[in-house]
Amino acid sequence: MKRTGRLPVTLKPARQAALQAIISVEDARRDGRRLPAMPFLRAFLRLLTGSGRLNTGTALRIPGLNWNVRHRTCTLKQVGEALEQLLASRGETCPLPLPGDVQTELFPEVMHSRRERRSQRQKLVFDRRERQEEKRREQIWIRRQSLLNQALTELTFQTPRTVNAWYSRWAEEFEGRELEAGFWRWQQRFASLHDISWMRFTSAPLWEVLLEVRFSVNETAEQILRADCWLVPDKIGCVNLRQGLERA
Repeated sequence: MKRTGRLPVTLKPARQAALQAIISVEDARRDGRRLPAMPFLRAFLRLLTGSGRLNTGTALRIPGLNWNVRHRTCTLKQVGEALEQLLASRGETCPLPLPGDVQTELFPEVMHSRRERRSQRQKLVFDRRERQEEKRREQIWIRRQSLLNQALTELTFQTPRTVNAWYSRWAEEFEGRELEAGFWRWQQRFASLHDISWMRFTSAPLWEVLLEVRFSVNETAEQILRADCWLVPDKIGCVNLRQGLERA
């Protein structure tokens, strides 16, 4: 594209005429000159066709208009009024019955800017939704981690006798692999569970390990189980349990 004075020289005569018409009308208004009715349309048609009147012949010269005299659904007067608004708004307004193709032909930069703005709006909406979704996932993760910490805290207060009941409470909330690390740290405290240490290095699921815990507890001497009770932080609970066992 070359530039001559104020107006870019393009390969499309209709676009060139539209830009020149806008400049000439605005110059005339600034100079205080009297303007005819629909000045933008008249200037545009005169530059494009040599005639300032919109008729069947000049309408056919306007790209994108596709005027068909035999199948028209509107009058040329309505088309002319719409063209006047299109030119006066520098392509921003394209009222009916004017097809959008005319706007694209005469003011492609407006359509490009609109596509850019629309793309930016869509990107902003997408980014906002992504941030909201990320925040939602983060909140879910934080709540889940908090719940997992609660489960592992409860595990701290379990003995080999009660650990299966603990697992039953949390098995629906967490998969065994999520509880395994805490379980094996807890298991190392108890002499009654030393015999299952080998299972830590197998692919046995936690429910299977806890089944083995139950068998181990049933086969462990009572005095060892009572000693295990003292290895949990809740000493008051252990005393009550010990007293209950002694009375039994």
